[in-house]
Amino acid sequence: MNPVIVEAVAIFREFPNSSDEEILRKLVATGCDRLMAARLIEFVPMAYCRLLLADSGVQFSGCFQRKLTDGRLSAEQRLAANPLWAEAVLFAETERKTGVAGKALLVVAARSAEFDVANQLANQGTRLDDIVLMPIVFQWPEEGPEIRNLPTGF
Repeated sequence: MNPVIVEAVAIFREFPNSSDEEILRKLVATGCDRLMAARLIEFVPMAYCRLLLADSGVQFSGCFQRKLTDGRLSAEQRLAANPLWAEAVLFAETERKTGVAGKALLVVAARSAEFDVANQLANQGTRLDDIVLMPIVFQWPEEGPEIRNLPTGF
């Protein structure tokens, strides 16, 4: 089991109302590499979202894009091409199989933009099996965001 995923999931659950930037600072403060922390914040909630909505009929893209510093979008990249994506999916599946409560899974999934979109559409009356999601656009650059004013603790 990947210890950085364990740490990220624990922080997501302990601080459910924290922003991505706050979570990033907390992960880095535990010794996690900044770039790894950024990818965890992007991928782990998506993996949990897709796990929880797997049988709902929602269709997810297998790709993502990044917003570039000049405002353009990167070319599409396959999620499966990133080894951390596979680890995040496996971790989420393992938690479900070992009996982690649905609420604990939901806390992580709810951080995902895909979960938010599917939830908003469902609340407007759209059937889940009518939802087809486009590739997500990550707002942080490939090298991750800058971190200013790291906390000394949480």
